[in-house]
Amino acid sequence: MQRLSTFVIVLLVSMYAPISYAATGETWEITSKSEMAGMPYAMPETTMTVCQPKSGEPDPKQMMEQDGNCRVTNVKHSGSKTTWKMNCSGDGQKMTGSGEITHSKSSYQGKSHMSGMADGEKIDMTATYRGKRIGKACDTSAPVVVKSKAMDDMNDMMGIAKAQMAADMAEQCEVGKYEAKELMNNRFFGPNAVCAKNRKYACKVISKDATKNTGVYLALVKHDDTSDVSIADACKISMAKTTKSICKKVDENNYKRMEDACPAEAEKISAMEASGRSYTSSSRSSDMVTDNPVGGAIDGAKKLKGLFGF
Repeated sequence: MQRLSTFVIVLLVSMYAPISYAATGETWEITSKSEMAGMPYAMPETTMTVCQPKSGEPDPKQMMEQDGNCRVTNVKHSGSKTTWKMNCSGDGQKMTGSGEITHSKSSYQGKSHMSGMADGEKIDMTATYRGKRIGKACDTSAPVVVKSKAMDDMNDMMGIAKAQMAADMAEQCEVGKYEAKELMNNRFFGPNAVCAKNRKYACKVISKDATKNTGVYLALVKHDDTSDVSIADACKISMAKTTKSICKKVDENNYKRMEDACPAEAEKISAMEASGRSYTSSSRSSDMVTDNPVGGAIDGAKKLKGLFGF
């Protein structure tokens, strides 16, 4: 669709700018409005500024046939009105059309219609246009200047949209918003990571929590076992050291999930549970009464009772 829009502008520049009266080297302003069937949006009104030499009677054939793709036929002049027919072929285009223009020394207005195919797409386009002589002296070899407020507004909107997308992406890449396990994805890791610039911060969170939180450790192991991308390698995490640290966190609540990583610790807890003992109990448990102030007081009371015979 973008190429079709470009085609329309080029068509209007080449057709309408040169077919109006003007003194040598005078500036003309040409405004056009196009409607194209099947377009998902209305094409904006476009204003073109051209330096128009004095050319006498309007002659669309002279300009339309310059690029070799279009042929203008049946050009007829009747008073202030000029009509023509046209066909264009080549460069992905095959179209036919007709047009007319009514002119005076300082202004003109007209319309045209074209239909056919361009780049494999059907085109059915109607354009209306008007021109007025500004009168400012100009260089006839200067390029045509195309302006469109609607297009400027659209570009502004696109700029705002891009800025909003950038802000949204920056928010999505903010490491502080996520738990360690949530950071283990292709947003931060992999060849197409959109948050690659924040990867080092994600690595800090993951490497720190993997030594303290068994859930994070297991998530890291699972990710690297099932993915082509190794977070441990990307973050330079020593899994041997991390495993040694996390095995100190094994208890009766997680030993079954940790038995592959920490078999010795898991086996010890399993054996204690089988014997009815708690993993947290130890030889110090039987001495707890005497190993604290309350226990010491009780032991002293027993000794006094034996000493005085009561």
